[in-house]
Amino acid sequence: MATSKKRKNPRRRPGAQQAGNPQVRHTASPKSRLSPFLKLLGEIAAAAEQAVLSTPDPSDQLVRFDIEILMRGANSVKAARTLLEQGHWEHAVGVTRQLFELLVNMEYLGAMEDRAQGTLLFARFGMLQMLLAQQRRAAYEREKGHPVDAQFAATVEQHLATDFMDFRADTKNGSVRWVSSWCRRTTSALADASSDPMRPHQYNLLYRVWSEQAHAAPGALIADLFREADQGWVERAITENDRSSIDTITFTVMFFLRLWLELPHVQVSHERVAGWLSRLSTMSGGPEFPSRPWTPEDVTAQRVSPARPSAG
Repeated sequence: MATSKKRKNPRRRPGAQQAGNPQVRHTASPKSRLSPFLKLLGEIAAAAEQAVLSTPDPSDQLVRFDIEILMRGANSVKAARTLLEQGHWEHAVGVTRQLFELLVNMEYLGAMEDRAQGTLLFARFGMLQMLLAQQRRAAYEREKGHPVDAQFAATVEQHLATDFMDFRADTKNGSVRWVSSWCRRTTSALADASSDPMRPHQYNLLYRVWSEQAHAAPGALIADLFREADQGWVERAITENDRSSIDTITFTVMFFLRLWLELPHVQVSHERVAGWLSRLSTMSGGPEFPSRPWTPEDVTAQRVSPARPSAG
């Protein structure tokens, strides 16, 4: 009886893939190397979710608004953590930018004389964006020759024609153009308007220095393209990646905690916030971090007495 011979895998190559080869450098994964930082991210996100569950009057629209903003932020923290566990800080930067935008918008909203009125304006602009998305979707379906619900499309057009006149931008030829944000300010302008003097600097880093990472621009690839593959290149690459990951975690934590503190209808412990920031400062080796200590007294003062009046 003939015996079958085990086929060799032609794709398996000797050398660097074999165990014991000195050319192979075994290093701990980002999940292991950054474990204390990643654990902190998970702890903060879980605490936010617990705060939502214990928030009274969740059916109140103003309370619900703050809950939804906090949950969007908490989901961003979890998304950044998942990417950073695999060492993908370049992709996590885009999530961190979302947190920054949420933060500067909520800071602006919180500084308005009537926050409830500002919340309604924010929500109405969200409804406008949803209807515009439906309009564009219907146009896409028509272009592809797909069926479109004519009655629904007509309802969308009717709302756009009559319900959001305050969001129309002035045009010389009378054409319909919409403003780009609920408060008619860009993210850069909101950063400049913040009571925190670090916001413009943070904007500069996220939207200029790290912009190529968020957009996968050539600048995101050039360093690796010309990296010298000498004896210590692996160690240097790991060190650089970890440093960028820690920077991303630092901003993620700072932005999310500040966002949480800007939401008056969701419970938050100032002592826990101070503790998380203290742990982050210790782990990152920055005794001067953050630049302005967030003591409970400091946080309370900023929430009760905004540093700037409403822009109207």
